[in-house]
Amino acid sequence: MGVYLEKNDDKTELAGPLLKIAGVSLFDAYRFCDDFEGEPKLYSVWKIVTDGGVFVLKKPEDDESYSAEIEHYRLLKGLPAPEFLGAADGYVLTRFAEGEDLKTASDGGVTAAARSLAAIMNTYPPGRDFPRERYDVYIKRLRRRASSLKDEPELAAAFRVFLDRQLEIPLTLSNSDLLPINVLFDGERAVIIDWEFGGFMPYSLDVIRFTAHGCEDGSTPFYMTEAQKKLFHDTVYGLLETRPDRARYDRDLLLGELNECVEMLEWYFNDPTAERDGVFRYYYERARALAKRITGER
Repeated sequence: MGVYLEKNDDKTELAGPLLKIAGVSLFDAYRFCDDFEGEPKLYSVWKIVTDGGVFVLKKPEDDESYSAEIEHYRLLKGLPAPEFLGAADGYVLTRFAEGEDLKTASDGGVTAAARSLAAIMNTYPPGRDFPRERYDVYIKRLRRRASSLKDEPELAAAFRVFLDRQLEIPLTLSNSDLLPINVLFDGERAVIIDWEFGGFMPYSLDVIRFTAHGCEDGSTPFYMTEAQKKLFHDTVYGLLETRPDRARYDRDLLLGELNECVEMLEWYFNDPTAERDGVFRYYYERARALAKRITGER
């Protein structure tokens, strides 16, 4: 079923922020929910319907995320992201973006997503001198992740290649969680949502995260063909105004894909008692294959 809405009968918590931000006192609220991987999940995000329009009210998980989301929406003004309308009391209000997510990818959706991502990257061209606070946190997190590979020498060797590249890779404004569920496609235009984890990050991060967890056999929640992955990578590259040579770009995506796999494995490696289930086996096999390509191509 994917993402669905549940009507909120008790709107008390939402009334104050809406009144402060938009002057709205009469509204209906519908909470975004998901049956992601078969487990119901309630998001702290609501569709707000009023006589004057339709909005999205979101409560980021902490003060840092709240401040970050406000900052990033201001940076994204005029770009393919939801229109920021204001914030108060830990809540962020944006205009509702029409469309369906790309959990099940289509060629049109993939192409539109690539165009939207490239538009953001061209506004913040890779290689310029951007603030590095969130990037520094990202590097610390990668170093912790590397320590989880102490009993996996092949993966550790390849991950060191990835980490070394992250220390010099050009940065751009990144969503940092660009899974297909964070892209809404209305048949023509793609809007990238959910910017609380964003920041100035390696240019390849969003490009590879969008495709890395897609598959055709149901091993992950995201359906995407290999041809669609290539379409996305090619379209982004073709539209970038500031870009590395194609071999460097492809290499950066290869390294980034390894990181996406190791991120999924990190919890298992840190807990020897954790069952090596289907998720582990899927990402472990992929990570080992990627590691061989990375170390073999040096």
